Amino acid sequence: MNIYDIAKKADVSIATVSRYINKSGYVGKKTAEKIESVISHVGYTPSAAAKTLSKGGSFKLIGLVCCNIDDLYYAKSVSVLEKRLKIYGYDIILSCTGESIEEKETSINMLLSKNADAIIFIGSVFMDGSGALLKTAAKHVPCFIINALVRGENIYCAYCDDRAAVRETTQKLSERGCRYPMFLYDVETYGSEKKRLGFSDACRNGHIEKISGGFEEISAAFGKLYDEFAPDAVVCSNDVIAAAVLNCAKKLGVPVPEKLKIVGHNNSLISSCTAPSLTSIDNGAEELSSITANNLLKLFNGEKFDAAIKIDYKLIERESF
Repeated sequence: MNIYDIAKKADVSIATVSRYINKSGYVGKKTAEKIESVISHVGYTPSAAAKTLSKGGSFKLIGLVCCNIDDLYYAKSVSVLEKRLKIYGYDIILSCTGESIEEKETSINMLLSKNADAIIFIGSVFMDGSGALLKTAAKHVPCFIINALVRGENIYCAYCDDRAAVRETTQKLSERGCRYPMFLYDVETYGSEKKRLGFSDACRNGHIEKISGGFEEISAAFGKLYDEFAPDAVVCSNDVIAAAVLNCAKKLGVPVPEKLKIVGHNNSLISSCTAPSLTSIDNGAEELSSITANNLLKLFNGEKFDAAIKIDYKLIERESF
């Protein structure tokens, strides 16, 4: 039980609970009685977060969790969050977890032990099935996740519908005459599953292939797939894979986009740096991060907002389409 739970059970704002606990401002008699009733019932002891509130009425420490800061999507999100939270007066602790459940749990426990007042999870990689990681952490502090739809107590999310994005993009490829599309992905995550489903929605006869390794390994692997299936369009789960496909096409002498159209995902810097430049699905890393930072501020200020916010994707058409 923490200050957030007290506020919810008493049906008052977090700031009101803080004023009552810390005797730092006016709280009406009836409201005070409701808060005291809840506290007495659960045996609540003020946390470090509540004490922080008493010194200035705001929280100060936010945990950011991402899988791999080398990934351009994660790096962009961290950059936006750090700048926005700094403006709001918050400090951050960044933890790069790695991919295993054990590593993720260790990072979360570290942030909780340091009395982080909220945790922001960057990317759908933290959606392990039912979202157990988030739901466990949310028993202690508010949890925000970027680009995954998760329902649960004390959980807030901002996401883009990647399934619809890939479905509609694949349909556009069909409208442009592509008859043998292929979808390529590299990791098994909530996000990659949504993208695969979107591809399947639009194209029942297309090939879906998992492809992994470094840039050169992916490029070489696609060469074998091209020899076997001769796709005329490739939709990729990220821009790195798309760039590797383009690299392979150049080596094979396959003209892009005349004989092979290529679409990436995330609209990272990579997509505009290749020749020809890559068409890419922009699923709003910067916008989702800004929304998340704003929602965190609203939560701490006791303002209401939607627990799940969806944004629209944009297909950024460049020379590979």
